[in-house]
Parts: sequence; C-alpha cells; structure tokens
Amino acid sequence: MPTATDASPGTVAVIGAGAMGAMYADHLARVGIRTLIVADADRARRLREEPLTVNGRRLDIEVLDPFDTADGMPEVDLVLVAVKHAHLADAVRLAAPLVGPATTVLSVLNGLDSEDIILAGLRAAGVEVNDEQVPLCIALAMDAQRAGAAVRYTQAGRLVFGPADGPVTAGITRIQELLTRAGLAWSTPDDMRHQMWWKFMVNVGINQASAVLRAPYGAFQEPGPAYELMMALIEETRAVAAAEGVDLTDGDVERWRTVLAGQPVAGMTSMHQDVLAGRETEVAIFAGRVVDIGGEHGIPVPHNQTMLWILTARSSDQGEA
Repeated sequence: MPTATDASPGTVAVIGAGAMGAMYADHLARVGIRTLIVADADRARRLREEPLTVNGRRLDIEVLDPFDTADGMPEVDLVLVAVKHAHLADAVRLAAPLVGPATTVLSVLNGLDSEDIILAGLRAAGVEVNDEQVPLCIALAMDAQRAGAAVRYTQAGRLVFGPADGPVTAGITRIQELLTRAGLAWSTPDDMRHQMWWKFMVNVGINQASAVLRAPYGAFQEPGPAYELMMALIEETRAVAAAEGVDLTDGDVERWRTVLAGQPVAGMTSMHQDVLAGRETEVAIFAGRVVDIGGEHGIPVPHNQTMLWILTARSSDQGEA
C-alpha cells in the first residue's frame, strides 16, 4: 500500500471506463499526468486489446489490474470512481490496494450515498482512511456518451467537490491543481451537502422523466407534459429534502432551468442511455431514495413511487428477455 511519504503528485487512477471515466482519463493523460485505467481480469485484458477512443483519438494509457502486478502498487494522488452505482462495491475492491494516507478518492456517482459506501468499504478491506480523504463530489453539465469502444463528448462539465464539514485540506488542494493542469473546470463551495442535494434533485427530475419518456433534453426545455413531469418529481424531492434539513429553494430550481437550457437539444441523460441500451437503471438511488425518505417523514411522493414501479418493472422485463 502507498505510504504518506510515497505520494506522487500527478498520478491518477480512474475506476470505470465508461463515458465519464474515459473522458476524464483523456483530459488528464493528454497533459502528461500519469493516468491509469483500473480494471481486473477479463475487463483489463479487453481494454488492453481494444483500447477506447475519445472523440476519435486513441486513449493510449496504462491499464492496471491491482490484483495482478509484480511491480507493487503505484503511489496515487487521486482515485476517480466513475462507475454505475450497481458496480460500486467492485470499484471499492479495486481501489483498496491503491489508497494510502495521501490519496484522495473522488466519486462522480449519482445519488447521495456513494462517499459513505466507499469509506465503509475501504475500512472493511482494512484500509486506514479518514473522512477527509473521500470528500463529497458531484459532476455537472457533461455530455459524454459511449458506443462500443468509442466515447464522444462536446462538453466536459465541471467537478464540484469539497469537505462535508471543515476546511479545505491539502489533499483537496492537490486535486484542484491536477484538474487545473488537465483543463477540467472545478469548484469547491462551502455548502457541499446542499450541492449534493441540488444534484440529487436534478437527477430525480430529469433522469427519471427522460428515461420513462425516452426523451432528449430538448423535450424538457419548454413548458409541456414532459416538463411538468420533471417538475413534479423535483417538487417531491424538495419536500423530502426540507424534512432532512436541506432547503432547496426556488433559486435552486431556477439554477437548474438555466443549466438545462444550455444542454444539447438532442442530448440524452445517462438514465435515458441506460434504458435504450437495456441496462439496469439507477432508479433505486433516485426514486427509491425519495420514497424511503418520504416514508420516514410521512410525506407522499406519488410521482416518484410511480417512477420506481415503472422503471423497476422495465428492468425486470429486460432481465427475463
């Protein structure tokens, strides 16, 4: 395992070679930052044999299987976790050999709970890690999509990350410097819990509505039935957030409308892409979470309950096909 004195600024391990992971890896590697795609066994072999392309460029970087190396573990500044929630436990298993006292772990997963799951999983694996090494993080306004081994994007968006409480740490400062070198936009606000809930509100609204309707961003940019469905899901999220002590204001909703207006008309949310590809969706961490919190506080959330029924049933049908 890496030690605090071994820390090597400029080394990033990306877990998850989907659209987002490949997009970030491409940015980092192109400016000379040592960047590793972390995978195990067959997945690592496939990535070596058929490298990804990003916007038509070959992503020619090292693929590391942390359970099949004779050279010891590299010293890593940043572990960037970019998998679907269903694969988070496997990602934590891959991350554990790479995390030392000077390593920061950023999760770009959707939902409210990935950081807690990562911390618990690393500790269960025997890794000594403190809360500050896994700051809260959300990824905003990227449009990366993957088809086969080809990843394409027009905007890389922005990473928003920082401690849940307390000051910015030296580890976070190192990550800010790495992202700046890579030309990736970032911010570190002092209200990360609010920011996490804002992104959750957005995902509950646009991701689920787009998945059920199989509609691109453009369908939600003007008033109409699609827009009204999105807003009904958002309003239920605001209600459960308030019960949890988070005030999602009218200004927060207007902020989302502004972001939405800048999305490509034909662009698709990740959940829309999952439905079209027949993949399992993240409805459990969106509507499922809203329904659970609503139940705890006695708050009706009928639109999210309906999303949960529809998208869970659709996933079950695909699994039986």
